[in-house]
Amino acid sequence: MTYYIVKLLIILPLMAGLIYGALWLYRKYQPGLAQSPSDRELKCVESLPMGTAGKLSIIDFAGQKVLISVTRSQITHLATAAANGSRDASKPVRSFGEMLDEKL
Repeated sequence: MTYYIVKLLIILPLMAGLIYGALWLYRKYQPGLAQSPSDRELKCVESLPMGTAGKLSIIDFAGQKVLISVTRSQITHLATAAANGSRDASKPVRSFGEMLDEKL
């Protein structure tokens, strides 16, 4: 019985230390978490699930709000709104990759 208690007193802090170290490493080296959310150029403002396979998302990118449709196989640009909230209907629907290439 004494052997079991001694082993428990050694292994329990060791396991707690390993768990803490793993979580610390995960948080430190997680890509994209180095910047605070306010420093990021691209922000997901709101997301609305549309069934099981898709959702609508509003992305804030370069001072514009972009409405996109996200499914398992594609991301489609639906509309763009300026900072004052007016929709820009003059531009044709483009892919999200084309928008990123244009802004960069």
